[in-house]
Amino acid sequence: MNNTSPFREFVPKQENKLSFGIGKALFYSAIAVIMMQFAGGIVSAPALFYKPLNHVLLPLGFLTGTVCAIVILLMLTQTKFASILKDIKHSFTPIQLILSIACWLFLLPLADVATSLIPTTGPLEEIYKIFQTSFEMMLDYKIAGFIMICILAPIFEEIIFRGIILKGMLNFNVNPTTAILINGFIFGCAHMNPWQFIGAGLLGIIFGIVYYRTKSLFLPMLLHFLNNTLSYSLMLMQGDMEGEVFAQRDYLLIGGMTLIGILSVYLLIKKTEQKTI
Repeated sequence: MNNTSPFREFVPKQENKLSFGIGKALFYSAIAVIMMQFAGGIVSAPALFYKPLNHVLLPLGFLTGTVCAIVILLMLTQTKFASILKDIKHSFTPIQLILSIACWLFLLPLADVATSLIPTTGPLEEIYKIFQTSFEMMLDYKIAGFIMICILAPIFEEIIFRGIILKGMLNFNVNPTTAILINGFIFGCAHMNPWQFIGAGLLGIIFGIVYYRTKSLFLPMLLHFLNNTLSYSLMLMQGDMEGEVFAQRDYLLIGGMTLIGILSVYLLIKKTEQKTI
């Protein structure tokens, strides 16, 4: 990948304060996750005593936690939210949109297979049961779950992990490949369970590539929305969280789609090569 960060073009050099190394990226990410859990947990706490409140408090708690995390990060990095909005509004071409969707769509089976390799029995069985119970609670609060997973998460998680964490590393001239891989690792860890770590980590890498090459924060938000909506729809249709996008393991098909996904990434890089110098 081109080692010159395209994000230098967003803000004049003297105004560009969103710049930090890998150590601070890890630190800021930890702060963000803690704030999301803490602030969100406080808002959602009343639902522990009266469960119907989850219809409102599930999305409200998530919104509160992520907004607080964003505010804290903007304060720590001395960054104005206007720069984030500028990234969201950044224009993109139809071919960038098509290739971005192709990157996600054709690499999705790889993430699905990788996730399925993590055992749900043995030493991890009790952890899996806790994760399963908390996640399948969405089945009892479908609208709240949709708002939280399919609308709020794509917007606010992308602002945090791509719009702030990844962009900060890129502006610090961290090697783009390294920055994107670390960002994917951070995004996987932020989900705080082994099963989403692999899938979310791979998706985070895809979202990071798209953001880096197109400079549009809207595109990873869109991919995040498509991914979460597909997963949530499958969960609702099948009545549990065990559903996989590719339930039948046709490895020839999955391998072919992965190759097309890699080709899509290559084409996206080539099509944006002159725009990232």
